[in-house]
Amino acid sequence: MDFLPTLILFLLTFTVIIAVHEFGHYWTARLLGMKVLEFAFGFPPRLAAIRHAGIDYSINAIPFGGFVRILGQDDFTIHQAGEGDVGSFTSKPWWAQAIVLAAGVTMNMVLALVVLTIAFATGTTASTGDVRVRSVATDSPAQKAGIQVGDIVRSIDGRQIMTSQAKLHPDREVTLEIERNGRPLAPITAVPRAEPPEGEGPLGIGLEEVQGAKTLALPDAFREAVSLSGQVVVQIAELPGQLLAPRTATGGPTVGGPIEIFRITGQVAQSGIPTFLKLVGVLSVNLAVLNIVPFPGLDGGRLFFVLLRGIFRVRLSPQAEAAIHAVGFVLLLLLLVVVSIADIRRVVGG
Repeated sequence: MDFLPTLILFLLTFTVIIAVHEFGHYWTARLLGMKVLEFAFGFPPRLAAIRHAGIDYSINAIPFGGFVRILGQDDFTIHQAGEGDVGSFTSKPWWAQAIVLAAGVTMNMVLALVVLTIAFATGTTASTGDVRVRSVATDSPAQKAGIQVGDIVRSIDGRQIMTSQAKLHPDREVTLEIERNGRPLAPITAVPRAEPPEGEGPLGIGLEEVQGAKTLALPDAFREAVSLSGQVVVQIAELPGQLLAPRTATGGPTVGGPIEIFRITGQVAQSGIPTFLKLVGVLSVNLAVLNIVPFPGLDGGRLFFVLLRGIFRVRLSPQAEAAIHAVGFVLLLLLLVVVSIADIRRVVGG
């Protein structure tokens, strides 16, 4: 895709994923009696806003993601506003605070399961069971027998062919059932070579499994969605160990930042809606898992301090906790810069 359409799609994708995340905070905060001050799309400066029931619904100039402001949840400031107010975040029980903090991650997992289920139900790429001739070597037995690129191989010596791996015995004539342009041909015979040129194979043909859209019933599509989400969670969980492990000749795992995701978005968008929905689902799972990590500045970090207060009765002062979150936020920004530099080096071949 061209740069501008890819950029628009990239920004819309992340705005939707983050808006769903923030809606989880917004909805549970209101449900539990907390005072929501603002639900914002994008980041300031503010372009426009509508106030309803005391809440500002705003559109901001930086079109990437969004945020929700809840009275008393001033994570990145030393002063905790709304202290003592009945609608303040800090005035609610610890379990209510925990629900609000975990709701964003929960909504991202729900979004992932929904879009992945739709992707698998509307058509996912899978083997159709057909095996196609990908290449025919010059002067090979296959070429002399009249086999052409694009032919579908149905059987060899009566054995149905379902994969691109077919075992042949040299110097023994074989009979192939071939379909061309949707019509079966008369049986074709050829003699596999005992010592073919390197890379050609006994018959001199390359085979490939035909890939096509495959739709699943909703229950099966949901199971596939759960399975893929689980695989993504496991891969993320294994990532720290892979990064810390000694590098091999093939290198370590690739960690992509915004630039790498932008590049992948452009590629995937050309593969159709189901494939793009898979990307949205995987990104939503990534955001959920990374956000629940107990690191300062993330929902998981804030949840960690809430659980400390509620379960273990260990409490830092609001000022100290806010300062820790602010430091964590700065470290996250630095990490984002480092990953982005790696993305740029990868793009330019550095």
